[in-house]
Amino acid sequence: MEDPLQKYKHLIGELEQSANEIAQKHHIEHLGGPQGKVLYYLFKHQDRDIFVKDIEQWLAISKSVASNLVKRMEKNGFIRLETSSRDKRYKRLVLTEEGMSKIAPLETFHIELMKVLFAGIDPQDRMAVDRIYHQLRQNIERYRDGKAFK
Repeated sequence: MEDPLQKYKHLIGELEQSANEIAQKHHIEHLGGPQGKVLYYLFKHQDRDIFVKDIEQWLAISKSVASNLVKRMEKNGFIRLETSSRDKRYKRLVLTEEGMSKIAPLETFHIELMKVLFAGIDPQDRMAVDRIYHQLRQNIERYRDGKAFK
């Protein structure tokens, strides 16, 4: 029997490749990954200030990776940094017009990606996959907390 971790790794690669192909189809090549996720996150949370630390936590990435992501997005014209009105030490992330113009194609991309990935999959099976995903996450957390199974 094939190693399940190898199978998952292969599946993740195929998922990423499919997402990139669909992103190209919708002319958002650079937004099929983290930049697109952040744009959509900012769009959905326009009612509050979002900072780099929020992106770190939401994507579960390091401070340096989040900072580089934000710098790329700023360079691409999708966001701008503004000084927080509550604390001058922090810069909040704000969508630019260019960033806002990518929201509709991002939504279309996301809908198509979900249709492609979940075509023919029974909702009950999707729920089972979600349960397995959460159990895997819990096992990883237990391991990191030093409470691994023996």
